Amino acid sequence: MQRLWTAAIALALPALAAEKEKQFSIVVDRPHMEYSVPVEGTANPENVEITIENIGNTPLVNPRMTVNGLYDWFDTGALAAEITRECRTDEEKALAIWSWIRYRTHQKSVSDRAALHPVRGLNGYGFGICGHTAAWVKRLATAAGLQARVQELWGHTVAEIYYDDAWHLLDANAKAFYLNRDNRTIASLAQVERDRGLIERSIHPRELEPWVIGPDAPGRNEQFVGYLVSSKDNYEEHSYDDEISKPYTMAMTLRPGEKLARWWTPRQGKSGQLTWEPDLAKVDIRPYLSIPHWGNIVTAKDGQTAAIRVAELQDSMYTRPSVFSIAIQSPYPIEGGRFSGKVVKEGRSNLDLVSIFFGPPGWRRGDLYESHGQQMQEEVDLSLDSPIQRSGNRYGYTLGFALRGNAESTPPSQTGIRAFRSVTDLQVSPHSLPALSLGGNTVRFWHQSQQPAKVRITHRWREVRDRIPPGPVTAVIGPLQGTEVSTLTPLLQWKKPDVGEAGDYQVMVSLRPDCRWPLATTLQQNVGSSLAEWTVPASFLNRATTYYWKVRARSNSGDVGPWSPVFRFRTAAMLP
Repeated sequence: MQRLWTAAIALALPALAAEKEKQFSIVVDRPHMEYSVPVEGTANPENVEITIENIGNTPLVNPRMTVNGLYDWFDTGALAAEITRECRTDEEKALAIWSWIRYRTHQKSVSDRAALHPVRGLNGYGFGICGHTAAWVKRLATAAGLQARVQELWGHTVAEIYYDDAWHLLDANAKAFYLNRDNRTIASLAQVERDRGLIERSIHPRELEPWVIGPDAPGRNEQFVGYLVSSKDNYEEHSYDDEISKPYTMAMTLRPGEKLARWWTPRQGKSGQLTWEPDLAKVDIRPYLSIPHWGNIVTAKDGQTAAIRVAELQDSMYTRPSVFSIAIQSPYPIEGGRFSGKVVKEGRSNLDLVSIFFGPPGWRRGDLYESHGQQMQEEVDLSLDSPIQRSGNRYGYTLGFALRGNAESTPPSQTGIRAFRSVTDLQVSPHSLPALSLGGNTVRFWHQSQQPAKVRITHRWREVRDRIPPGPVTAVIGPLQGTEVSTLTPLLQWKKPDVGEAGDYQVMVSLRPDCRWPLATTLQQNVGSSLAEWTVPASFLNRATTYYWKVRARSNSGDVGPWSPVFRFRTAAMLP
């Protein structure tokens, strides 16, 4: 779990002072391989790029990767297993799913309905609105063996998970749950509807960064009171079920010469690219083209002018174009792209033709490119942004080609494609990427190819050397470990870390001895200053009960230190 926090912090906070880019590249020629990537410096690095490139002559099927045991989000089973790996009870699974989602998404609308599915939404986007987070909670809880449901409110959507013979409202969008009046169990929607005070004493942090947890902005609490207590408008929502039940995965095949590059920080609005530039002098491209039985296309590595060309040249009686198409598929949403290539047309007659279509090849003029009537060897460079965005298909597209050569010219004139390069722009959530952290990193890579494959993997990052994160808080001033307090709003005080500056602190209070999650969302907050103390808010603690708490520091540069050891105190049975 600590690695999850570390990775989230590394993604949320930019490296304010980083060295020049570092690179680690390795060639893998086995179905499974484990290797190490050391990262030096004084703080977590700024991850830049991860690329997977097929440099062999056979397809690379379903490449997968983990770093330090994380980031295999291939399907809902793998995703749920990673999130709940250390959980023993249904309650722990439910809270792990809620906590995990709340730090990997932010509020932004998505028009892609497939984003309701956690595999598509969390790998591709990393953002959504309340309906998305509720759908993700339901699907992941189901994958973890729990019963869950989505509840539609007037203006908001939430999820409930069933465990310990009761429903519990867990809102990953508002990053909140509501503690019952027993100050031990999480309330259901029905219980919150009847007791608005459960909402009024809670906070609803919206920010993505794990650090920023504080009191609600003005009006925000009242907003959620309005959503939740209007029980006449509330109902169980099933309209997402068709989408979240689909068997979406991150399955993909990298063809020879194809490379997947993903970036933590977008470049010109793009967060990833799928580039295919096969070496047509070495790879027979035919298995990767779609050629109908009448397509009249030949592919060869024979050194002639065009590696993809007309098989039987056309004449005045046989004018039907030779056709083929190239399909691009991605498990990440496609935002745009380009196609470039070297087009060869030896003849000058009207029979000689090259047409390029967005979609299957047609009989009329190509909507992307057309050339006839002149002899040429031309570099074609075509933007695909507009047709891709108009098509409405976010996960694949097709380019069609129509070719004609003239058998009646002297000498006969050939037409074809000598080389090509397709670049597909992708939408990628940086929170899904296999991030390196400070120190040693164990990377595991595997694929499901039926034939021997050869792949080059490259990690790029910038090491941070002139910032030192705060060390852990190791000692308390009060209440001393295990002592009894005579108040239900005790003042927690601690000594500053021995290493690094502490510009702010974050405190968590829990009923759990491991202090894995807060007792209530209000009981995990940042102090907001360098003052090493925090008063537990009223109404959350019970008499004669042992509570556990921990604290961590953040520097003024934004580097977050590790959590302290878990401290504890006990409230008195009799209070003044």
